[in-house]
Amino acid sequence: MSIENLSLTSFRNITDVKVALHPKLNLICGSNASGKTSFLESCYFISTGRSFRSRRIENIINRESASTDFILFGNLKGSLSEHTNYNVGIKKSTILPTQIKVNKETIKSASQLAKLSPVILIDPLSFELLTGTPTQRRQFLDWGVFHVEPLFSSNWNNYINCLKQRNSLLRNAKIDQISLKIWDNKLSELGELIHIERNTYFDKFKKRLTHYLNYFSINEEIKVSYYKGWDRTKNLSESLAQSRDKDIDRKFTQSGPHRADIKVSIYGQPASESLSRGQQKLFVFAMHLAQMQTLFDDFNKSAVVLIDDVTAELDGSNLQLVFNKLLALDAQVIVTVLNNSLLERIQSDNTGYKMFHVEHGIITAIE
Repeated sequence: MSIENLSLTSFRNITDVKVALHPKLNLICGSNASGKTSFLESCYFISTGRSFRSRRIENIINRESASTDFILFGNLKGSLSEHTNYNVGIKKSTILPTQIKVNKETIKSASQLAKLSPVILIDPLSFELLTGTPTQRRQFLDWGVFHVEPLFSSNWNNYINCLKQRNSLLRNAKIDQISLKIWDNKLSELGELIHIERNTYFDKFKKRLTHYLNYFSINEEIKVSYYKGWDRTKNLSESLAQSRDKDIDRKFTQSGPHRADIKVSIYGQPASESLSRGQQKLFVFAMHLAQMQTLFDDFNKSAVVLIDDVTAELDGSNLQLVFNKLLALDAQVIVTVLNNSLLERIQSDNTGYKMFHVEHGIITAIE
C-alpha cells in the first residue's frame, strides 16, 4: 500500500496543500518547526484515522484560520501484489461528529481504516521500544497481529471489557465468588485465543528478526522470546485460579495477555544493559524491518513507513545499512530531513524518489 495523493485543509500549520507522492521514497526537507512533522502526521492520519501527536482535535486544526475542522483527502494505492485502491476522506470537527469515508462509503470506526493501510511510524520515541515498558512492546506485537488476524481486534476488545469487570469485582469489599468464577471462565477463553494469535505471529516475526540482527551484526548471543503473560506451564484458567487470593489482596488481575511482553536478553540479562546506544537503535530498526518483512512474505501486505527526525541518530555506514534493507522492501518510505544530504549518505542514485521542501506550512516539490 502507498499514499499516492494527499490533500490537506486547515491541518496544523498547513492551510491548503495537495501533494503527489512517490510510491517508493519521499524526502520531506525543511528547517525545524517548518511543518515537516505535521505533514508526516497527516500521512499517519489518512491511514489510521488518528494522530500520533495529540488526541485533542483543537490542537490539530490550523490556529490561524477560523475553521472548526480539518479535512484530509487521500488516494491509497495498492502494491502490484495487492491490486487495491481506496479513496479516503476524513473530516474532524470540534462541533460535529467525525466523518470517515472510503470509496464514498461511510465507515464507523478508525480501526476499519487502519486495517486497509498498514502504517509504521519510526520517530525518536520509537527507540524506547527496547528500554521502555512492556506495554510498548505489546503494542508493537499487536500491530502485526491486528493486520493479519481478522478476529484479533474483536477478541482483544472483548477481553479488555471482561478484565475491567473482573478488576471491578476484585475492588469490592465483599467478593462474589460465583461472579468471579464466571468472569474467570470468560477471561480464560478469550485470553487463550489472544495468546494463540500472538504466538503464531511471533514465530513468523522472529525468523525475520534473526535475519536482520545478523545483517546488522548485533550481538549473536541476543535472545528474543515471547512471554504470554502468565506461567508457560499452565493454561490461563489454572493461572487465574492459582493467583486468585493474591488478585483479591492486590485488587487487580495479575495473569493474562494484558501482561504479555517481548523479552530481549543477553546471557540472561536485559539487552538494554548490554547493547550500546547505537546497537539499541539498530535493534529497533531490525524489529520494524522484520515486522514489514513478515507482513509482506506471509500475508502479502505492504506498509507505509513514516520516519521522523531519526537520520541524525545513526552514522553514515549504519544509515546506509538500514536504508538498503528498507528500500529493498515492498514499502513506501516518507522521511523528514533537514536537507537533501540523506541522498548522499544512503547512496540511493538508483532508487526512484521525490523530494519536497516545507517552509511555513507550504509544501513544494523539488524537481
